[in-house]
Amino acid sequence: MGVDFFYGREGATKRQREFKLADERFKLYGGAIGGGKSWALCAEVLRLSFEFAGNRAFMCRDESKSFKETTLVTLLSLINEIENILGQKVLIAHNKSDNVIKLFNGSQILYGGLDSRDGHDKVKSMELGCFAVDEASECGQSDIDMLESRLRWRLPNGKHPNFFGLYASNPEPCYIKERFVLPQAQGCKEENRIFIQALPSDNNWLPDDYIKHISQGKPDYWVKRYIQGSWDAAEGQIWPQFDYNIHVFPNQQNLFEIPRADGYSYPTIFACCDFGQTNPTAFLGCYVDRDGNIFVFDEYYSPGLVSAHSRNIRLRFDINQFSYMVADPSIWRVAGEKNGRAWSVADEFSDNGIYFVRAENAVDAGINRVGEYLAVDPKRVNPVTGKMGSPKLFISARCFNLIKEIPEYQWTTNRGKEDAREKPIKRADHAVDALRYGIMSRPSTEVTKPKPSVDSFNYLRDSMANSRMLNEIDTAMEM
Repeated sequence: MGVDFFYGREGATKRQREFKLADERFKLYGGAIGGGKSWALCAEVLRLSFEFAGNRAFMCRDESKSFKETTLVTLLSLINEIENILGQKVLIAHNKSDNVIKLFNGSQILYGGLDSRDGHDKVKSMELGCFAVDEASECGQSDIDMLESRLRWRLPNGKHPNFFGLYASNPEPCYIKERFVLPQAQGCKEENRIFIQALPSDNNWLPDDYIKHISQGKPDYWVKRYIQGSWDAAEGQIWPQFDYNIHVFPNQQNLFEIPRADGYSYPTIFACCDFGQTNPTAFLGCYVDRDGNIFVFDEYYSPGLVSAHSRNIRLRFDINQFSYMVADPSIWRVAGEKNGRAWSVADEFSDNGIYFVRAENAVDAGINRVGEYLAVDPKRVNPVTGKMGSPKLFISARCFNLIKEIPEYQWTTNRGKEDAREKPIKRADHAVDALRYGIMSRPSTEVTKPKPSVDSFNYLRDSMANSRMLNEIDTAMEM
């Protein structure tokens, strides 16, 4: 197989070839630094410009200045390398004031930024055959939505090219993660979208010591995010123990699906709720197995009135299966009057057949308790894989909002005050608050543990360990 000259003399990496061959209209490439993101974007825009004579492409970052200082340099370098390989001119004209590159076959590559009013208005009037957004996490969602609506260019021959929207991004908590990364990880990606992860370890053309050099002196979250490509790692993350491939099922490494509680017999089935009217109400269904592991098997997440919440929760869950349901203590505050007596949100839920008990709302203790359940105990048997090393909390991929909120739940610091201490940032925390209430209703992992059930993983493990110990004692006495 010959070298793909669109990627220069060294050709494409394995991941870049996957990016090239993917048929989805909207493709995200990257997920770490050094994976060859910008090079792949430039190569694929040039490929589409060569393949469809008279095509029209738009390349951008959020800021025009940043694009010109980074991606444009890569694009021009790649064009120069292709010209050297082919032995002919490819770039016919480059109008730097209008930000337009004209190629030999009539195709054009427009470029710029999306951050200014002019840039936004320019995109609204464009008709494109393809576009490429570098560092897409920097751009506003409305700008991206507008770009995706611009794919309607007609070629000089009257036909349409193959339309593509290409993205490159480092792992950042944003709409890019929600549109590409999470749905694909949960096995429910949109038909026309794909995420192809590329790490520095996938890039054959980097210096041998590149990863070691850039990792030195960096904090753990930075290495996890920018070297290992984790979309969950963040500075100030409250639960850095969270790992999608350990705590969420199914995932890309294990297709086991956490069953709903319906029709199953578990020692304890419970629910936990954080109420919102303008903000979403989050309601989580959980059960506990015989080893004390907690499985969050489904969620309800929506703003609205208590009557709507009650109706929809009943549709999604068999509430009669719950041993108890805990909720934010604030719903017991008197909010008005009904039938001549004080009335609260808790009363309104009760009127609709949903009976909550007050949750323990000690924030710091709750955060610590959830962290205990997320932590991997190397001596604990994993109830899903059967292998040693396991947390005590597992979450179904059905719980989209809980999975989204956990890695984005971060600390802030009250600086300038005598009692300055870290507190959670109050944003998008409805599902994690519900989780905290639920976990606080369970024992700490540090308390004395009861003897495991005879049909549990840990019982078998302990029995085997005790048997080996007794055999060793018997052998020693015989000697």
